[in-house]
Amino acid sequence: MKSRRRSLLTLAVAGVAAAAVVTASPTTAGPAPEVAAAAAGPIYVYKVRAPLGAAAQDLLGRGFDVLEDRDGEHLFVLGDATTGAGLRKAGFSAVIDEVLPAPEWQPPAARAQVDAANIDETYYGGYRTINAHWSHLDLVAQQHPDLATVVDYGDSWRKTQGAGGYDLRAVCITKKNAGDCALDPNSPKPRFFVMGQLHARELTTGDVAWRWIDHLVQGYGANAEVTALLDSTEVWVVPIANPDGVNIVQQGGNSPRYQRKNANTTNGSNCSGTSSSQVGIDLNRNTDSHWGESGTSSNPCDQTYKGPSANSEVETRALQGLWRSLYRDRRGTGAGDAAPADTTGVVISMHSYSNLVLFPWGWSATQKTGNDAALRGMARDMASLAGGWQYGQPGEVLYNAAGATDDWVYDDLGVASFVWEIGPSSGTCSGFLPAYSCQSSTFWPKTLPMLMYAGKKAVSPYGGGGNPPTGCARQTNDADVAIPDNGAAVTSAIGISACEGSASATTQVEVHVKHSYRGDVVIDLLAPDGSAYRLKSSNNDSGDNIDTTYTVNVSAEARNGAWRLRVQDVYSADTGYLDSWSLTL
Repeated sequence: MKSRRRSLLTLAVAGVAAAAVVTASPTTAGPAPEVAAAAAGPIYVYKVRAPLGAAAQDLLGRGFDVLEDRDGEHLFVLGDATTGAGLRKAGFSAVIDEVLPAPEWQPPAARAQVDAANIDETYYGGYRTINAHWSHLDLVAQQHPDLATVVDYGDSWRKTQGAGGYDLRAVCITKKNAGDCALDPNSPKPRFFVMGQLHARELTTGDVAWRWIDHLVQGYGANAEVTALLDSTEVWVVPIANPDGVNIVQQGGNSPRYQRKNANTTNGSNCSGTSSSQVGIDLNRNTDSHWGESGTSSNPCDQTYKGPSANSEVETRALQGLWRSLYRDRRGTGAGDAAPADTTGVVISMHSYSNLVLFPWGWSATQKTGNDAALRGMARDMASLAGGWQYGQPGEVLYNAAGATDDWVYDDLGVASFVWEIGPSSGTCSGFLPAYSCQSSTFWPKTLPMLMYAGKKAVSPYGGGGNPPTGCARQTNDADVAIPDNGAAVTSAIGISACEGSASATTQVEVHVKHSYRGDVVIDLLAPDGSAYRLKSSNNDSGDNIDTTYTVNVSAEARNGAWRLRVQDVYSADTGYLDSWSLTL
């Protein structure tokens, strides 16, 4: 049975409990989410047999809340105590994978867009509220006027209704010259576009966007790679593409609500507000790229509700308007038509979770795009940089899903477009709501090399260029390994291939261990020939956890082969586990 541990254990019931207690407050610019209150109760994760193909699409078409996670022939469904019976009645084999505990609840200070600066406002251990994100954009533009321009590209649904809501905001970052950051598809520089939290509950993606913005503006002039990128390329970032939905999520405070969709209440006014019955439209099923086909629902309360019509949502249309103002249309209308080799631009839509790199077409696993070889090659490179993620069209590794934004970008404009599903399927940092500490320890180190690679490819995604990684790229093993208390050593392996030559004298070994007394822990790097290199000895350090990058001279070793990290607890009374480690040779 797959274990999701604490990261997923709090996510679903937050939506149930918060629906019963959220009320309007003096700081709220509009009403609280218009959903029916529901009594708190157990929420279940069901493991459902649904192999790729017809069975998976049948499960999606029945409106169950299917998580973006696959384990072999099985998908996972979120629901209540009655969902299991519903799955079995529909002909599916389903077993309970997890029962989620009751939530805590403490809201953030502000629940709607306000004029005052709120850059320090956080919830759920450190995640920034929408107000903090918008204040961050303003501060970046103020402090770096030669690099950053903030663009208001529309209004959220609730703002168009005069019910609170938010501006839709993006930031353009580049070393500014004449004509840069203009809403004109005939730009002098190629454009790299990154988007977070289109699905509101996927908190990791907004945090990665924040860190990416800071990495760029703080690195210009100090980091040669960043400087070269911003001298040659416009980088556009939409940190939160669905602010109304995120507003619902953040109202859960320490137990974020489980909202995926936007806040449009026009359809589905009878939705209960539980994890499997929510108001709103799935913005990643709403575009007119094969709208209403596979992987979508016509039930307004379902998580994958496609909306009453294609492009019905103001958030969808605003994004499309922004993309059309940034990129020229370079592709024909046929499913197999290719964009020309000199097409520029890359668009990344960040989602979570399952450690996947996906690319069009999402509506079909058998139909290939005219640029399949180039898209597949970039996906392979990015998956390699992340430490061995899976990659492919959605129907090849997960399930088909039509009406998605990445399909629309390629379909309408011919621009290279990808979805990243960030986060492992199991372990401490899995799920939609991982502990905030996972952002710095796990997700940012993985996504930064991917972002830099994709940014460099914006100049020529189909015609070559950029700097594809080789077999020597940073590799990661993020499978948890329990460390016995005062017991035998345990190991975790990373296999290196297609990486000729000797290892570096400055090899980097990044180690993340969860332990209640880190002085007990001894760590060695084992080369393929069995040679051991001590990274950490035992000592009297009583602090928790190890989050350290060690530099070690292993230049006497060949790079290729199975490298192992050996970890041992040499004293009694405290326990822990190896969370992840990465190797850069």
